[in-house]
Amino acid sequence: MDYEFSRNSFDDSYRIVFSMGHEAIGRWLLDELGTELAQVTSCLHTLQQLESEQQWRGHTFTLTANRDEVVVVANAMLQPASYDAQTTLNEQALTFYDEESYAACGYQDFLVMLDAYQDFIARYGRR
Repeated sequence: MDYEFSRNSFDDSYRIVFSMGHEAIGRWLLDELGTELAQVTSCLHTLQQLESEQQWRGHTFTLTANRDEVVVVANAMLQPASYDAQTTLNEQALTFYDEESYAACGYQDFLVMLDAYQDFIARYGRR
């Protein structure tokens, strides 16, 4: 899993890019954790202390973690769908975008990434 964090100093925006298949993790970072160092630190500490599978549902994404794997899924993908013609058409049209709605990686890899994000926010976060 490759990733890159950057901050645009002109408009104070953040950009997170993840390798193909892991894009949802980047979206989860910005949408659910944001750029507040205290929130990132709290999440990292909670995950480091993980003893059994836990699930956290945010506004946009749900994160499920155990000591082997971390899975990030867009909440929209967890909603029960009604299978009418319009839903089928929408699902076919949006299949391409599922890559940005679901990602999984190893537990240790996720902790390393989250630690790197914490360092990035500590160094380049809003002051």
